[in-house]
Parts: sequence; structure tokens; C-alpha cells
Amino acid sequence: MKVSLSWLQEYVSLEGITPDELASTLTLRSQEIENVYNLVEADTLIIGEVLDVSKHEKADKLSVCRVDTGKDKLQIVCGAPNVAKGQKVVVALPGATLAGGLRIEKTTLRGVESNGMICSLSELGIEYKYHHEDGIHVLADTAPVGEDALEYLSLNDTVVELDLTPNRSDLLSMHGVAYDVAAIYDRKLKLPMPEIITANQDNPFTIETDTEKCPSYYARILDNVTIAPSPRWLQARLIAAGIRPINNVVDITNYVMIETGQPLHAFDLETLTSEKVLVREAKQGETFVTLDEEKRTLEEGDILITDGQKPIALGGVMGGLDTEVSDSTVSLLLESATFDPRQIRRTSSRLDLRSESSIRFERGVDPEKTRYALDRACAFLATYAKASIRNGVRYFDNHKRKKRIIPITLDKVNKVLGSSYSVNEVQNVFDRLDFSYEEKEGRFLVEAPSRRVDIQTYQDLIEEIGRLKDYNELPDTLPSTVSVGALSPYQQFKRKIRSTLSALGLSEAITYALREKERINDLTRENESPVELSKPLSKAHHALVLTPLTGLFDVVAYNKARKQESVHLFEIGKRYRKNEEPERLGIAMHGPYHPRHWQKTPPTDFFTVKGVVEALQKALRLPELDYEKTTIDNYHPHQTAVVKAGDTTLGHIGKVHPEYAEQYDLEDVYLAELAIDKLYSVAEKDATYRTVAKYPHISRDLALVVDADLPAGELLKTVERTLGERLSESRVFDVFTGKTIGEGKKSLAIRLIFEAREETLQSSDVDADIERVVEALKDTHDARLR
Repeated sequence: MKVSLSWLQEYVSLEGITPDELASTLTLRSQEIENVYNLVEADTLIIGEVLDVSKHEKADKLSVCRVDTGKDKLQIVCGAPNVAKGQKVVVALPGATLAGGLRIEKTTLRGVESNGMICSLSELGIEYKYHHEDGIHVLADTAPVGEDALEYLSLNDTVVELDLTPNRSDLLSMHGVAYDVAAIYDRKLKLPMPEIITANQDNPFTIETDTEKCPSYYARILDNVTIAPSPRWLQARLIAAGIRPINNVVDITNYVMIETGQPLHAFDLETLTSEKVLVREAKQGETFVTLDEEKRTLEEGDILITDGQKPIALGGVMGGLDTEVSDSTVSLLLESATFDPRQIRRTSSRLDLRSESSIRFERGVDPEKTRYALDRACAFLATYAKASIRNGVRYFDNHKRKKRIIPITLDKVNKVLGSSYSVNEVQNVFDRLDFSYEEKEGRFLVEAPSRRVDIQTYQDLIEEIGRLKDYNELPDTLPSTVSVGALSPYQQFKRKIRSTLSALGLSEAITYALREKERINDLTRENESPVELSKPLSKAHHALVLTPLTGLFDVVAYNKARKQESVHLFEIGKRYRKNEEPERLGIAMHGPYHPRHWQKTPPTDFFTVKGVVEALQKALRLPELDYEKTTIDNYHPHQTAVVKAGDTTLGHIGKVHPEYAEQYDLEDVYLAELAIDKLYSVAEKDATYRTVAKYPHISRDLALVVDADLPAGELLKTVERTLGERLSESRVFDVFTGKTIGEGKKSLAIRLIFEAREETLQSSDVDADIERVVEALKDTHDARLR
């Protein structure tokens, strides 16, 4: 909401308050201020009269003008094609500053002296979309030469732009802002009351509705309308509000909308085919051409304003092309109505028709302003369009005006705010807000006004008291609580995951949860239908992800495209389902792991990711993990495995299929996904300790030839079953294949570490264990020693 301070000054005095002070106060006690700026960033501008115009001898597109500025007659070189003798124009004198910081100086153009500049509105800083003028701005013949041009044009204004929250729909009007400013500064509010004089001719129209989505509709008839430009002050205020002036009729309806928050619409009366207005819902597939000349296909539920025979407006969204006010219009049907906010939101979003009117209807307008806004606009039209107003307002009004009475006690206010306000202080706040109330022994019954749809509960009233009394004035107190804050075991578990992976050199990422629907299952182990948005912002944000790997993969591609060769990431994300959102740990690795600058670093491979998972296993006190080879769409068929702890499937790890990775200009990307809830369920909750061994250990290495497709884990399981507690550790430290091993075979080198707790191990005991394990491996896996 863009607020003109000169306009606001009409309703509440701003004496002694600078724009910056007002912005600071509103940010702290009302709504955040996004920007404060002058409507025109220019100075030293006066009104001049062009006395003579001649062609520049050395430039076809330049004119040499003699301009009367009231005090002097100056020679100014002008490049505008529309400059002409006798015009009243805006002149920037030497020393003036225009938009963008352009400073005007006395200069020479192609050998001709120029003492200033004749300005267009764009050069003053008024955007082209607000005036559509391609040359200098020509003033009225009555413009006083030598006077301040900005003051004459009513452009010497400051604008404060509010960044509104959705609940404060009342601040989408100058009246609403004035109420708030008057309450904050405890100043008198002055709202104008429209005074209209009607003609003897009656309003013959009947107003009917066939839908509950239009609770009220008011209409007046105006005749003898003269279409003309709006007065300068009105145009300036519309520009300050971000609206382009068009003509006096359209401008007045827009002006009253900004003033009151109630949208209006004017129909050319002669284009209506009956003396009836019928509000109904559209039929499925019905079409309607809106003011922007677009043919719209409607759905059931859309609100149509009709003349009993044909549609004339899409209720609350946009008028119709056939009933548009034109330069030849002489009679008007002026509409002021209220509509169902949810339906307006659905219609405007589906048709991509967002307007100042639809924004206000979506958030809810004050039904008490409907008639007021209609009469206010009629009063303006009588003055500035010379319209005569027919006698009688035709309407229906089905609003259920039930009072919102909210009880609250002084004790409750002070307990919540930590304050010690008196009854008189709270009464003063309600008086400043113009809230009606009754008070008895510290208990208030407050009636929320219809303009404030955000006031629903006693908490809302406490917020109003706190902000008007100034939050900075509240006493500083520590919260009282019976409990001591601490992380839950599950939260500690997730924190351990983060710290472990960070220590391993991975960076935590937070990716967007919305993605293209077509890609949602690309990197998941189990395909399922995603949760889709009913009204996505774009195709790229259509559905909720089923794995954090989707976003991590995109981050890898983004970084690789920007020459980052080493990208190692993790994310704790979610698998979004309709009824649950289980957390998932995603890991993505690409490029050298811990690159070394002084020697070649081996690239990340399957075993690098497996090593990261096993480091997590130890840090989280998980049981021994099994890796079972599997196939998953878009993963490498020979480098993908399911991760298990006993019978519990924890997730998967694998290499992205080269063909899929190539689509994103990637190669050798390794991913892992683990279910955090399942990791937590199998983790050892309490750490166990054992004493450090007193006796030395003995290690033995075995080189075994086995089938090439035999998982190393199967060998280690057999070793552990055979040797029992005396075996302290077993691990594979080398794999070899080649002609000397044999086709379809591989050599696995296993290191076994033996340890005894109560005595020194003897080599003879270990030799016996080695014989036993070799025999067991031969019987179970047909393994033989190299």
C-alpha cells in the first residue's frame, strides 16, 4: 500500500512528524515500512511559457526556444518533437536536479547556448506507465508563469510504502491508515461525509441476486456525465498510489477505492439491455470478454454481474469490454458491492487477473463502507464530471451484521504483557482505536469494528494495547517456567548426524521442497505418487519431494556448472506424504574427496560413500550394517546397494546412472539416502565401555580366491561366526583380479586381529584358529588360499 502523505494529512494532522519518523513509528507499532520516497526526485522547477520556437541550424531534431520564466526570458535548446509556441511548460533552471541525479547546467549544444531544460514527466521521475506521454509535458493555458511547477502539478509529495501482512486488510485504504496513525499519535481523525444532491428523475433499476457469494450490491444512476481529464491533484494522488490516471470517471472510482478500501465499477448505462442487475454464478464453460480484451472461459462458482440477459462484469475481478466507459459515455450505472473473498481469490488466481480491486475483495472489505463509497464517488462525479444523480439507491444487503463482542480483563492484559496498566490507560487505548466498549471493575466488553476483520480474540486486543502503548515501553522480564529446556534424545541424535558429517568434510545444504512433478521419483528407491499443490506458482514447483536427493543432485549440477570440481553435501530433509513426513538423510558426493594440492587425489567412488556411512554407523552406535546389491531406476546397476541393519532396511547408496547424470552435464555422482527414524530405532541408546586390553594383539593376513560376484561381507560374516569373541577385528584391505587369479574369480585380502582379555595369546592358538577359519571358508564359499 502506497500512502501519499499530503493525502493522509487531510484525515489526520502530521504536524511535527517527519516522513522518516512516521516510517520508523509505523514499523515499530503498526506495519513494516518498505520504502519512503519523494514522488518526484527533482527540484528548482518552474512554470515557463514558450515565446518563440525556431529550428536549430546544425541539428534537425533540435529546436531553439525562447522561454519566459517570469523573471527572465531564457534561450533553451529542446529535443522534444511536440514543443510549440505559446505552450506552458515545466522548466528546469540551471542548478536544478532531475530524476536519477541529473544536474542541469548552462551549456552549449551544437554551438547554441542553452540555459536550462524543458521537461517531460519521465524526466521528473514519473514512470512512463503513469502518463504515456512521448514528449515534453504541456500544462494548461491557465498555468501561472514563474510559479513552482511541482506545487502546481501537486507532485510535491512524499510516499510511504507499507509492506502489509494479510490480516491487516484495513490498511489497504487511506481511511484505514489514518485510523492507525491517529490512534498511534493520539490525534483527531477527520473523515469527510459525502453530500450529494439528487435530481427529480428516479432510479428505475431493480437489483437481484441468485447467489450467496454476493452479500450486498448498491447501485446509482448518473446522467449528463462529461468525460474529461481528472484534476491535477487527483491524478497526482493516483500516481502516488501506483495507479495510472485515465479519465475523470475511472479515476474517481479508483480514488474512492484507495480512500475507503471499497472497489467500485462504472458501467456505460446505454450499453445495458434492461433496467435490471442480476448477480449469478457462471455456468461451466461460459465465456466472457473482460476489459483487457481477453476472452475468458469461466467455471461454476465464478461470480457474474449481468443485466438480466448478458454478463456485464466478472464480479470482484474485472469489468466487461462491452460496457466499458468511453469518451462518448453520458450516463453511468455505478456499482458498489461485496463478494465472497474465497471465490474472488479462486477466480482471479485461475484467470491470472490480479487487480487492486480483487486484492481488496480477497482480503475482505468493510460492509459498512459499501454505501458510503458509492455516495462519495457520486459526489465527486457531480463536481468533476458535471453529472446529475438520479434519485434513489437500488440495492440488496444480506450481510449478517452480528456484533463481535470480545471480553477481556485488566488482569489478563497485564499478565500477558508483563505490564501494570491501569483501567484508564486501557480505556485510552480503546478510545484512540475508536473501539466501542463497556467496562466494569476492570472487565471490558469490547466491540470489534467491522473495518478490523483481524480483531477476533482477546489476544488481538492485547496486541493492540501493547503496540499502541509502545512495545519498547514494556518492562524487561525473564520468562517464568517450571521446566529446563533441553534437546530430546531424537534431536540430539540428529545433531550427532550433522556434527559427524560436517567433521567428515561434508557441507550441509537446505534445498527447496517443491519440484517438477515429473522428477519427483527420479532418485527414489520406491516410486509413489507425490503430494501436488492445487495452485503451484510454476511448473518447476508443482509437487513436494519424496527425497532430499532431488534437491542435492541439482545443487551438485549447479556447482559443477560453475567450475566447482569437489562437491560433498548432506541434508536432513523429508519424504513428503499425504499423512506423514518422515525425515530422510541425503548425501551427495562428486569429485575428489579431501583434495590434496601437492599430489593427485583419488576421485570419489562407491567405497567413499560407503565409508561415510560406516563412519556414521560408529558415531551413532548402530549395529553392523549389511549392503545388499540391488537395482534402482537411474542408478548404476552394479554400484547400488540397499543398506540394512539385520532385517531393518535403512536406505540405499549408489552411483547415479551415467546416462541420467549426462543429462545434467555430470559424471560420477554418488548418493546415499537413510531413514533417520529407522537409524534411531536400531541405534544403541546408551554407550557401553570396556577396559583397554592389557595384552598385545596378534594379526594375521589371508589372501583368498573366491567367485567374483561373492560379496566380501559374506566372507567376513563366516569369519566372525567361526572365530567368536577372540576375534577383535576383521576387514578387507585389498581386492585383486587378473589372469593369474582365473576367469570369474577375485582375490580378497583380509586382515584378522586377535585379542585376549585375560591372558597373553599364544601363536599356536592363533594358528589353530586360522586353520579352522580357512576350512570354514572353503566349505561355505569354496574359498582357497592364494
